[in-house]
Amino acid sequence: MPKTTMKSSKSSSRRTSMPRRGAKGGTMESQTKEELYRKAKKAGIEGRSQMSKSELISALRHR
Repeated sequence: MPKTTMKSSKSSSRRTSMPRRGAKGGTMESQTKEELYRKAKKAGIEGRSQMSKSELISALRHR
């Protein structure tokens, strides 16, 4: 009698089209505000503590 295996609903072969998060990959929009803030701090962007997420993205792109 052949062995029967159950397929997991969390298959590792399924990949989403979502980009990876964080500094290692993905877009800036997929990163958290805190991650963007740290990048802005490292880049020396002034006024970063008062910026929204979209403002941080813009500042980082135009530095």
